[in-house]
Formats: sequence, structure tokens, C-alpha cells
Amino acid sequence: MNNNTKIQFKVVTDSTADIPEEISKELEIEVIPYYIHLQEKAFQENVDITPEYIWNYMENLEDLSKLPKTACPGVGEYYEAFKKILEKGKKVLSIHMTSWGSGAFQSANTAKQILKEENPNYEIEVIDSKSVSLGTGFMVIEAAKASLNGWNIKETIKHISKIRENLFHAFTNDTLKFLAAGGRIGKAQYLLAEVLKINPIISVNPEGVLVALDKAVGRLKTYQRIVSHMQDFFKDNKVLNVGFLHANAMEEINKIKEEISKVFELRDIIVNKLSAALSVHSGPGTIGVIAYPLSLSLDIESR
Repeated sequence: MNNNTKIQFKVVTDSTADIPEEISKELEIEVIPYYIHLQEKAFQENVDITPEYIWNYMENLEDLSKLPKTACPGVGEYYEAFKKILEKGKKVLSIHMTSWGSGAFQSANTAKQILKEENPNYEIEVIDSKSVSLGTGFMVIEAAKASLNGWNIKETIKHISKIRENLFHAFTNDTLKFLAAGGRIGKAQYLLAEVLKINPIISVNPEGVLVALDKAVGRLKTYQRIVSHMQDFFKDNKVLNVGFLHANAMEEINKIKEEISKVFELRDIIVNKLSAALSVHSGPGTIGVIAYPLSLSLDIESR
């Protein structure tokens, strides 16, 4: 495994980063679970509730007032996670989904302030990824690789900021009703899409806000529109690391992957389930594509 003496900092994130468990373990990433509130009970994601359970519940849900609710980990959970790392003599780099859509960044920042008051020498950096799902996840993975390579926090933040500037996001579904029910988009936008049988394409802007990127009728046309936007976004970059996310729609991943592969060379590919917390807002049937240039990706040096 790694040579712990050269690791200056440990990377912390939460379950909405959608990093496969085997990668989190290999790169020694600390993942704190989100909460799902359902039927007057609180569950921790990937501890006592699964994405599959949420998908099944939502597919059979007729009353949208009974949608599950989500909550980020509390200040105390970040405090405990940070403290364990700091007491081992390491620094902390904590990376979280866009603060526009979650309080995780604020909770982690509050934990940082409390710890800094206890010991001003503690070194903790909390980063708003201004991203979602594997957009955050890719930044976390790159930061963890930098840590294992002996980088310091300052140069690592510079590196993952470059990743963030070059992240492409696209999510699509047959319906916007769950985003509308959760207040993530307007009701009028949802109703128009429903009437016209439109497949929306949702992205994330540089400020970390979910935005409507495009729309199309039918899944294939939607995937082709996503590829067109990827071409505009990446320009001459044709070799990509890419993540595919799905909420009970694995068969759709193969279809969009085929369309993207006609134009781009795909290298480090991650396929994962969309987290339970994110599935609550986007709904079953969602698929997502998140990519960045291979040229920005670090290799792990020989350990």
C-alpha cells in the first residue's frame, strides 16, 4: 500500500460524490453518509438504506408530498471525522457538492472553525466543488491521488480547481417532476416538458447552479444532443475520463456510452448508481454523464 510518511493530508467527502466503494478504499478517501428521511425515520445512505430502495419507493409513489427528504451530515460528524485525521498528525482537505444545493459545505466549514478555535495550528481546507455527483467525485479522486503522491494541499487545490473548470455535466430523464417537487426547477418548466414529451438535459454552471442545458424528444436524440454539447465544451480534447451515473437505468448507460464513443476516446470510465440522496431529487430513470480531459488526470506514483 502507500507510504504513509509522505501523505500530508487526507481527503474527506460525502456520499453524494458517487465514488464507487472500491475506489474510496483504494485511495483512502473518508466518505461521510448523507441522511434520507422517509416515513418518519432517518436513514444513513449506504449504511441502512440503498439507492435501489429509494428507486422502488419513488416508482410506486403517487403522492409527491410523501417524497423522501434529504439532509447533509451534521457539523458533529464532520468535526469527528476531521479530528481523527488531525490527531494522527495529518491535514484535512474536505470537498463537497455545490453549496447551492446542499448545506454540506457550510456544515464542514463550521466544524473547521470549531477545530481551529481549539487548535489554531490545525490545517483544514473545505472546498465547495460547485459540482454534483461524480463531478465532486472526480475532484475528490484527483485530490486523493495527489495526496498519495506526496503533494501539499495548496498545489492540490490548484489542480482540482483546474479539473472543476474543465468538468462537463449532463443529466437527463423522462420527467422533471421530482426536481420540480423538490423546488430545484420551476413548476411551469416541468409542466411544459411533460406536455411536449420533452427529455430535459440538465447541467451545472460555473457557479454550481443546476441549469437547463437543452432538450430533445426521445432518449436517442437526447443523447446525441449531449454529445454535441460535449464537442462544444471540450473542443480539441478528444480523450476523456468519464463517469456514467444511473438511477435504475443501467441499460441507458450503454446507449449513451455508444453515442459518446463515436466521437471521443474514453479512458478511465466509472459506472455507478446515482446516490440515494441525489436520486430523491432527480428520480428513477435518471442518467448522468460527467467528464473531464484525460490530460488533467494524475497517475499514482509507485508506492
